[in-house]
Amino acid sequence: MDKKTAIITGGGSGIGFACVEKFISENYQVVIIDYAVNGIDQKLSDANIPSSEVHIHQANVADFNELESIFNLLPDLRATALINCAGISPSTKPLHDYDVEEWKRCVDINLNGSFYASKLFAKQFIKNKLKEGSVINISSIMGKRGTPGHAVYSATKHAVLGLTKSMAQDYASMNLRVNAIGPGVIETPMTSSFLKDDAFQKFFLSKIPMQRAGKASEIANTAYFLCSSEASYLTGAYIPVDGGFLAV
Repeated sequence: MDKKTAIITGGGSGIGFACVEKFISENYQVVIIDYAVNGIDQKLSDANIPSSEVHIHQANVADFNELESIFNLLPDLRATALINCAGISPSTKPLHDYDVEEWKRCVDINLNGSFYASKLFAKQFIKNKLKEGSVINISSIMGKRGTPGHAVYSATKHAVLGLTKSMAQDYASMNLRVNAIGPGVIETPMTSSFLKDDAFQKFFLSKIPMQRAGKASEIANTAYFLCSSEASYLTGAYIPVDGGFLAV
């Protein structure tokens, strides 16, 4: 079988790297776009992933020109999947204490980065006249529910859902499906400090019916499902992967 190609932003760590591992295991070749590329080769080696199956590109997803220059190198790969994993979680504090530049940076990476990559991916998809494809936007449980001290992060993740729903309608007739995943509390480098905090565990983990944090691989499994033919009639959806958090 010819290998399909998946582009994964933020693929160098956390949920993004878990998606790299999953898609490689399912006979994809993967394009990683990440700002921090140091150490990715070692991670690939540790995961027994052949370097020939992965193309690594350094870019700041908040910079459209940087992303465009990379996508201009990729048309021959005819990518059928884009997973927008790149994102940041700013410090926790009330809205009035947020610095304006911190707000802008979060919007630039979490929202604008997803828009830029999706725009470039869709243009290539149409130009290559591909018959099917999938975009996965990583939102959050905070894309559905506000949380004290996380106004900036929550605002961007709510916006990602709006982007997902509109994109799904734009491209449904082309069989380019667009869905969002809402991770709950997931064990990643970005959450490691929170998960060690007793107050955080009391506030969040006690509200999760499954009474545990999730694994990055559990998000990656969902992303792969949404890109597969098993989800061929699924677009514009938001899938929470949160241990039941939003069900409470």
